Amino acid sequence: FTLIELLVVIAIVGVLAAVVLIAINPARRLAQARDAGRKSDISQIATAITAFYTSNANGSYPNALADVVPQDLKQLPTQPTGAAYSYTVIPAACDETSSAAPCTEAAVFATLEAPDVTGTPVWCYRTATGKAALAASCAP
Repeated sequence: FTLIELLVVIAIVGVLAAVVLIAINPARRLAQARDAGRKSDISQIATAITAFYTSNANGSYPNALADVVPQDLKQLPTQPTGAAYSYTVIPAACDETSSAAPCTEAAVFATLEAPDVTGTPVWCYRTATGKAALAASCAP
């Protein structure tokens, strides 16, 4: 082969590699993988707070996520960024140890990096519905 033929082949391979990288979009794929981890973590937390509710004699959700460790979760999951998941309860001044003011509803959520819709939706689990779904905001 001549030098020119080799250079032409290398240029063609380079162009094809660039096209493949653009089509794959590795940054978006990594963001989607982190979002999948967030969804999985929220599912585990939802199972733990539901177990806490059913095992609590007062019929209350936990005041804070840390209350489900270690009986319902060995370790509290964190987001891929290291941040904690957001958690809210209703009423805000509830007490899981008192039947007079139990936490009647709860929600756990995280903002997704690569949502399938426009805007900044969050992946939200609400105890009122018992389901996790995309939402613009999340409150119990």
